[in-house]
Amino acid sequence: MSSKYIMIDGLKLELQRKKIKRMNMRIKEPDGHIVISAPYLTPEFEVARFVRSKRRWIDRNVARVRSKAAAHPEPQSNAEKERLRAALKARIAVRLPAIEQQAGLRCSGWTVRDMHTRWGSCNTSTHHINFSLMLATRSDAELDYVIVHELVHTRVANHGPDFYAYMDRLMPGWKNIRKSLKY
Repeated sequence: MSSKYIMIDGLKLELQRKKIKRMNMRIKEPDGHIVISAPYLTPEFEVARFVRSKRRWIDRNVARVRSKAAAHPEPQSNAEKERLRAALKARIAVRLPAIEQQAGLRCSGWTVRDMHTRWGSCNTSTHHINFSLMLATRSDAELDYVIVHELVHTRVANHGPDFYAYMDRLMPGWKNIRKSLKY
């Protein structure tokens, strides 16, 4: 693989040449860095045509990635990250048992992890829940939604009708809270 930076219509792009059949594009977090992967023999004018045809998609998704990064700035130091982690752990330690009792659901344990692509996850075999450190900057209602969502996964592994019926019963209005977690 070879890589270089090119400019197309004011956009700085990383062009990676690879042994692939088709061009593809990615927007990298957290800064909105644009990466184009192209077959080795694709001329640059074809790359430029591809980028121009996707310009609206590029602008929209670069803005989305950058707004997400602005909403969740990376901690400036390890000390700040650990302060946020400790504060989030304290909030979860209070809220999770209360929600477990109210819902009649239990997890086997939980961890705060530095996840950037999801708010939480649940191992449906062990019932262990992981919470994203990004929740440290979110409201109690949003944290409660993630807790309920992951607890429901201890009972229903997928996102089928039974899952949503449980969510409706345990947290009416959860859809509005979920919207606030989306960018």
